[in-house]
Amino acid sequence: MPKTNEALERTYDLAGIRELKMKEIHKPSAFEGGLWTALGIKDAMVIFHSPPGCFINQCQGVLMHEYVFDLYTTSLTYANVMQGAEGRLEEVLRKIVAKKPKLIIIVTSPVAEITGDDIEGVVEKVGYKNCLIFHPPIGGTLHEGRDKSLITLTELMDPKAKKVDKSVNLIGSFFGTFNWRADVFELKRMLSCIGIKVNAVLTGGTLTQEIINAPAASLNICAYPYDCGIKAAKVMEKKFNIPYLANHVPIGFKESAAWVEEIADFFKVDASTYLKEEIMSAYDLIQSFMVLPITFESSVALSLDNNDTYAVGISSFFKKELGMEISMAAVETKAAAEKVKEVCDNVLVSPTIDEKREQFQEKSPLMIMGNFYDIKIAKELGFSNYLFADIPTMGHQTTEANPFMGFMGAKNLIQHTVNQIYVNIFLETKGGMEEAISFGVVEWDLDARKAFIKVADMIPHFIKAIAVRKLQKKAEEIALQKGTKITMEIIRQVTDQYTPTKFKSKFLSALKEDKEAPEAEAPPEVVKFTMPWDAAAKAAIEKAPKEIQAMAVSGTEDFAREKGYQEVTEQVMNKFKKETGMG
Repeated sequence: MPKTNEALERTYDLAGIRELKMKEIHKPSAFEGGLWTALGIKDAMVIFHSPPGCFINQCQGVLMHEYVFDLYTTSLTYANVMQGAEGRLEEVLRKIVAKKPKLIIIVTSPVAEITGDDIEGVVEKVGYKNCLIFHPPIGGTLHEGRDKSLITLTELMDPKAKKVDKSVNLIGSFFGTFNWRADVFELKRMLSCIGIKVNAVLTGGTLTQEIINAPAASLNICAYPYDCGIKAAKVMEKKFNIPYLANHVPIGFKESAAWVEEIADFFKVDASTYLKEEIMSAYDLIQSFMVLPITFESSVALSLDNNDTYAVGISSFFKKELGMEISMAAVETKAAAEKVKEVCDNVLVSPTIDEKREQFQEKSPLMIMGNFYDIKIAKELGFSNYLFADIPTMGHQTTEANPFMGFMGAKNLIQHTVNQIYVNIFLETKGGMEEAISFGVVEWDLDARKAFIKVADMIPHFIKAIAVRKLQKKAEEIALQKGTKITMEIIRQVTDQYTPTKFKSKFLSALKEDKEAPEAEAPPEVVKFTMPWDAAAKAAIEKAPKEIQAMAVSGTEDFAREKGYQEVTEQVMNKFKKETGMG
């Protein structure tokens, strides 16, 4: 006899089906945090104390976005779990000890944590010197697992390590983090340019001896401060008297310069010549016709809740330096959310995939950055512009060549963002206009239909499909709420509320009655000089896009008055650009 709806609902409740959300399928936990921390140590052998199913899942997860690794398992059976797995662990551990590795790390699985195996007793019995045990917290997040594992690694460190002058440890660059190799490569490059040596990277691509000698560094730098590393830095400060810095996220030109300056100040190193070269190179790129005219007021959704540091850094860079609108940002923690809210009023904390889908539909961003699940949704919804920026990636190749951090990272982000948007002006959405408009859901007034087609014809090709779908959806929602057809009044309302500022006057002109002359598109604001400017400074302003010249003049003069300058010179302009991250 078939079950009633009520009986089915009761069955689902008991089975926990209603609690199973897409977020839980793709979200790495503390156990991945422990494993990936261990696997980042190149000469370590890692034992995952787990049943074979857990081991296979972890191998699949790591192989999606990493190179080779050395991972073993105790392959626990049901009998092992029920009767005690210490014997099985001892057997596997002795086989690994016979290989005489530099370091053995045992990472416990949830099963081993629940059964309470005496892992410490087994390690003591076998008696291998360099053997550590990572106990990831049950129910913990990816970064909680990493933090706890980093703290465990401090047990291996030598407090008597001889100090290395002008050296640092980079904490938080991990095997398994999206783009970590490229970020480490760029951070090392920047530090070497000001004479600072990287003593150890904890733990991406490091060696056991480097971890042992980590106390030799004069300073710890938390490279991913909104994810993990600060807790371990505090432990190392207490145990080894090493101070740490975690104030800046080196993403974008301004924050990368601030990151370098803070480190240079700590070591009393002059970084001005190096920073001037980097800033001049950045300024040349920003002045390109292909940057601000494309990025300014373009909208982007950041689905980066496995990498809060990226969410904080990229959102600030895009908004403050490229003029982009952050239409939505997904993060993991409240601390990251509060920081991202400085540039975005729509921040989701640990959302489900369905919640992200709703926001993509609601906000219709010009570009989305996220992981494999996000790109799957983006393609289903018809979004053409997408960049990978988070895990999982399902096999996305990353190398040292394309960082997101540092000066090269800022250029790389600009390059990929501009190219992704610009190429679709001509290739991906052009000619798809007629297909995007459908009038079959809610009845339309004839005038409203004609006006909507006029508006659609004026929308730039590279955002046409998405923008038309959004305007149509909003018009239908309003009409259904009012219980009416879609009228001219409704079309005016959605056009006014949901179109970018720089296109608004042009769109609204299409809604005038035919007998009225359409409004001319608003010209750029007139440039007004209220202070003396030298010839070089005026020439520099004239090179900027006309749409921002008035704003640039006003901002520069405000800065000059605040600093007590009587005239705006090219030197004053450069100081203003540096302070605002544009030069």
